[in-house]
Amino acid sequence: MVEQLAKLKSELKEALAAHYKQLNDSFDDVYGYAIFTDDGVSSLHSVANRTSALSVDPSDRMYNYYRYGAVEWSEQDDCGLFDAVNTVVGQIHDIDNVEFADKREAMLRAAMDVLCELDAEGVFGPKSDERFVAVCVADSDEPIMLESVERLNTPAVLEAYSAEFG
Repeated sequence: MVEQLAKLKSELKEALAAHYKQLNDSFDDVYGYAIFTDDGVSSLHSVANRTSALSVDPSDRMYNYYRYGAVEWSEQDDCGLFDAVNTVVGQIHDIDNVEFADKREAMLRAAMDVLCELDAEGVFGPKSDERFVAVCVADSDEPIMLESVERLNTPAVLEAYSAEFG
């Protein structure tokens, strides 16, 4: 599985960097970006949100939910950039001699590692209280989500996210 995970990271890094650039070339108000998957990690995609797409203003009690809840975000078209990524995800799922839980954890860790690498390279811009980057596992309280928010965002963003989802 080591070889497949290395390939997953490589493909994911390329897809995320290209997709984020494409979004920023198209919109000037992207603030949120996440790797998005389901509980079974059947695929990996990206989602993003723009300030202008927030359906509530900051005074609304649901503001943090919509701001940080990637399941509610507007930009969900990954433009086909994740096809190679998901081919590798399928290959990992097809490995018979590794338990599902281990494959799942390894893929989620790989996703977070790639986000951290891209963040260190400045792909998402400087950390600020206005920017949000994370791993999102839909309809889950998966610990890697909070860990990703802590590692990829400012303390103020972590506090706001934790108040809503923590």
